[in-house]
Amino acid sequence: MMNAKFRPLYLLVGFAGLFFLFFRIIADLQNLDLVLVISVAVPDMLFFYLAYLTYPPEADTERYRN
Repeated sequence: MMNAKFRPLYLLVGFAGLFFLFFRIIADLQNLDLVLVISVAVPDMLFFYLAYLTYPPEADTERYRN
């Protein structure tokens, strides 16, 4: 588990990147550059994954698998 104090930072960077991505897609709709889309989307996914890692693990998950 990672430190939860970085969760808002990871989410802020991830959503800022998504905002930038959607803005660039709308602004450059005629000449859409897939390299730009991929180069922005992959780091966004990384930051959302880092935010996901900061959540605590679920308690007693082994008990409910039966």
